[in-house]
Amino acid sequence: MPPSKLRILCFGDSLTEGYSGWGSCFTPYSTKLKEMLRMAFPDVDVEIVTDGLSGDLVTGEGSFLTRMESHFAPRNPADYKPFNWAIVLGGTNDLGSDIHPNQIFESLTQVWDVALSRKCKVLALTVPEIGSSAGRMKELLDFRRDKLNQMIKTYKKPNYYTFDLHAAFPFYAMSEADRERYWDDSVHFTPAGYDRMGNKIGVTFVNMLVREQSDNDRTPMGRKRRMFKDDEKVFEEEEDPAEPISAGLDKGYIVVRRRDLD
Repeated sequence: MPPSKLRILCFGDSLTEGYSGWGSCFTPYSTKLKEMLRMAFPDVDVEIVTDGLSGDLVTGEGSFLTRMESHFAPRNPADYKPFNWAIVLGGTNDLGSDIHPNQIFESLTQVWDVALSRKCKVLALTVPEIGSSAGRMKELLDFRRDKLNQMIKTYKKPNYYTFDLHAAFPFYAMSEADRERYWDDSVHFTPAGYDRMGNKIGVTFVNMLVREQSDNDRTPMGRKRRMFKDDEKVFEEEEDPAEPISAGLDKGYIVVRRRDLD
């Protein structure tokens, strides 16, 4: 189990705020994420703070850095409440503003470092693709996004982790029916899309927390603790190996055995 209290900051731009319907509806993915964490860890007090600002930039005149600092270095130190994790997504608006990926990445590292400096773990999300007409502009945007995402995925620092949202939530690789269901426009998701985003992040996040605790449970000599009763049992819910774990979570259960993590 993770700590008895889990405090998470979901931080970013419109994709964190849950923007859809031209700003008439907001469905942050953090709602689904919290639901999944409570399902997986019913004895843990889960608190999620969502700070998404539509249109904000990581670079230049954007307020990403100052917003992040407000959570980890408030003007009144007595107002500071530690976070266990910060989930950060940014860069979509910067890429759309023709800012070089190296500059965006440098600004992102500054944002991550604010959390890391306060012993808060960071889960950085890659930037999802957008729908755009074919041509030279699309090729350039795809190239720059891929370069930025590669830097995000290969960056190394203690307590820094990544989730490849770009691969998990495609635009062009989706069927037309799924694109209609999950994408609101060429940049933002529908309410169902944000729930899907929270589901995918949640599955990865739950597994990370379980694996982290499993690593902590090993003896100093590197030996594993005694396996629990029924650790080798095949549960009824697992009989179809093709069914994704997220489907199980939606049905109200999650099965994690020690041997699955080794």
